Amino acid sequence: MPQFYSHLGPSMTSEYPEADARVEEHYRSLLAARYTWMMGGLDSCLNGARELLASTGALEAGAGSVLDLGCGPGFHARALAASGKRVVAVDNSAALLRELSDVCAGVGAGAVVPIQAELSDTERFASFGPFKTILCVGDTLTHLRSLYVVDELIDDLSRVLSPGGLLILEFREQPRDLSGQDAVLTLRAERDRIMQCVLHFEPECVWITDVVHEWADGKWHVMKSSYPKLRLSAARILSRAAAAGLQVHSDSRRAGRRVLVLTR
Repeated sequence: MPQFYSHLGPSMTSEYPEADARVEEHYRSLLAARYTWMMGGLDSCLNGARELLASTGALEAGAGSVLDLGCGPGFHARALAASGKRVVAVDNSAALLRELSDVCAGVGAGAVVPIQAELSDTERFASFGPFKTILCVGDTLTHLRSLYVVDELIDDLSRVLSPGGLLILEFREQPRDLSGQDAVLTLRAERDRIMQCVLHFEPECVWITDVVHEWADGKWHVMKSSYPKLRLSAARILSRAAAAGLQVHSDSRRAGRRVLVLTR
């Protein structure tokens, strides 16, 4: 498995310079076309999005602009737009943004504004603010290339969040290394498709290798792709958020992920 900046030692923060390109290629070549299926199907994803947003207060009545970072196929954007919000939906995957157009069809012309951009390229979408709500959910934060970039993003988002607005962050903490058979997970399995992932742990990231087996033309076809995910901690994020002038509105866990709701 590739190593980057390993000479910096455990006290330093590593950067994974290939992360952006690897994540983009992973979604392009393997994950984007199977993402909704992997997550349980469209209805399940829409229900899960509504439950998360309702639990954080993001679906309360009233207009306002919302920034959906790492919007994916638009599960959260659809629920937000249906509640009367204008949603700026940002993702770096063209395929997922095309799916978002289908998922959000019918919620009203101009209700969802898709933007293809890296999450850290805040100049691409900051001009649409300030935002009543900003969400970066579904483990999206872990796709960034370093902990420092996460810090900078929190700083940037605090500046485009309206006073009293909500910043909703959802991410998976990985405090414990897994090894051997425990590091092999089956994400979903059906008769003609099986998707698994293999985890390889480093001090500041987890390498994800997705393996898909699909039955077609009388034989199994296998696809594999790897990319790094950051190992985030709520303590670090909360510390940075406090330095950026944000306060904790709520701190909970949902489906194995930490959900932080911050306000200013």
